[in-house]
Amino acid sequence: MAQHVSSFEQSAEAAIRSLGGSDRVQAVDGSTDPARASEALSTLAEKACVLLRASLDSGATEPGFAPVPLSPYWIKVTRGSAEIQAVSAVGNGETKPVTRKVGRVIMEQAPVPESEVGTITRVVLSLDKGGDALGSNVTVAEVWTAEDVTGANRLRTLASRLARVLAVPASLPNNLPTTESELNDKTLPEVSPGALSRFVLRAEGPRLVLRDFANTGPRENLSTHVLIGLVFACAAGTSWYFFANTRASLTALSAPYIAWIAGSAILTLAAVAFLGVAQFAGRYSATSAPLVAFGGGKLVVQPWVSRKGAVGLDLEGRFGAAIDLVEVQSITVEDRKGKHAVEVKTDHGPFDALVTDDHALAEMVAGALARTLSDLRPKVSRPTAKQRARLRAATAQ
Repeated sequence: MAQHVSSFEQSAEAAIRSLGGSDRVQAVDGSTDPARASEALSTLAEKACVLLRASLDSGATEPGFAPVPLSPYWIKVTRGSAEIQAVSAVGNGETKPVTRKVGRVIMEQAPVPESEVGTITRVVLSLDKGGDALGSNVTVAEVWTAEDVTGANRLRTLASRLARVLAVPASLPNNLPTTESELNDKTLPEVSPGALSRFVLRAEGPRLVLRDFANTGPRENLSTHVLIGLVFACAAGTSWYFFANTRASLTALSAPYIAWIAGSAILTLAAVAFLGVAQFAGRYSATSAPLVAFGGGKLVVQPWVSRKGAVGLDLEGRFGAAIDLVEVQSITVEDRKGKHAVEVKTDHGPFDALVTDDHALAEMVAGALARTLSDLRPKVSRPTAKQRARLRAATAQ
């Protein structure tokens, strides 16, 4: 895993360098850290540039799953110019930048799908016509909030500053009050552009998903499972061969006889199991893995996915069913024997969403998830069944 992450970050940084990125050019993500993105735009000198993360519209859908995720992009924004350059953020071989012209910066809002409350606020760049993969619109910032005012205040300043940098008109909602909440937001820890390329927090149909593009899911250990399966298969074949040759000298149903059969059967089952897992992993074609998904007032850690990597709509995952947002106590970074885990602490126990060697990266991911949790959690809610049971137990003592 560590070797794959290192290779991914090197590839991503090569893609960034193709845009002219250097140590002097800041790379920011308006969805993960809108405060830092807004700050970077405000301090941009004339003809200086900044790299912004951009997301495209979702891909095709499968029954029972959210849309298949598409690779995000980095776009190069230069103060005083409406032209942007874009390249795939995951460094998948598309290292030749494409150039497009921005016509307008739009901040739009829409209801959260499959939820009675909640608003999605996005900052979108409207582009001129082009024959590349970018299409006519790209999203450079997106937040999900329980109240539309909160989302507008988080992204209004970013949208207006981006329009001024690009020297293009902006379309902003005028029917919402303005507060200083966004200006008071704390920026998250800064990480390298390669590490930042790994994670995307964006909508995938009715789910808001934090996705890791350096994690290939089941394919991660494909070669290991094949090798172990073949070793067990060879051992099983050898065991059955010797059993066949010594069977005549063994008394039927004696202890040695049963031991030979049991041992050979166990080795055979182990080989079938590991090769079966390898077969499934080989069919998994996705190049990323979701870590956390929000939707329907719930949160699920490591949700189930299709073979193409699309998140399941049933809000279940490797650790069980989704958890109501009011049952999530905190999202913090905890030590795990020298590594750093993003821990989601709930009324049902703690769950690790990510374990990494990079403390700043873990703090950034935890901060983005904690902010999203705070934004989406209803201000007033009724106790869940779990909370009522706990309250009754505490009262009875």
